Amino acid sequence: MKLFIVLIGIVTLVASCNSEEKKDKKETTTNVESQNSGDLKIAYYNLDSLKTMYTYYKEQDSILVVKGKSFQSELSRREKSLQGYISSKDAQAQQGLLSQNDIAVIQQTIQQRQNSLMSYQQSEGGKLENETMDILETIGNRLDAYGKKFSEENGIDILMVYSKGGQINYISSAMDVTESFTNYLNEQSTDLEVDSTEE
Repeated sequence: MKLFIVLIGIVTLVASCNSEEKKDKKETTTNVESQNSGDLKIAYYNLDSLKTMYTYYKEQDSILVVKGKSFQSELSRREKSLQGYISSKDAQAQQGLLSQNDIAVIQQTIQQRQNSLMSYQQSEGGKLENETMDILETIGNRLDAYGKKFSEENGIDILMVYSKGGQINYISSAMDVTESFTNYLNEQSTDLEVDSTEE
């Protein structure tokens, strides 16, 4: 018991010493000074503008939009067809035109068509999603590779990506190379197309 009382006394003593030390410390403020970048050349391109100015992006986006609309249209057509079938058979059942055997066959048909619809939605929707991810990855790879080449050819030390709501709050428009970078990307894409036709 004496050991317990001694331990409590030591803990109380340490705690009071720590609180006195904290009172003696003064709050310090950090002065942030802007650093001179010297000869460092920094530029940026606007990611949102690439969506309208980068030809490859626009072409791929329009292809995906068409495929997406086609998928949604076919999915809607299949859903309406199934609903029409269900409504028609329900009306016949309400009129007493179907036997129990007919109803069992119809229920089985409805289940098969629902499974088919779900399978279509998953497989075709998955293909479209995978294609979209593949194209976005290709665009990202091109931006990385051509961004590096563009920077090296133009003596840019840091090429940043600016987008609304991104991490950069403000950047001077004097550093904006969006138009020239997009033109460069379009030229590189044209070179890729020429290379693929020559093979």
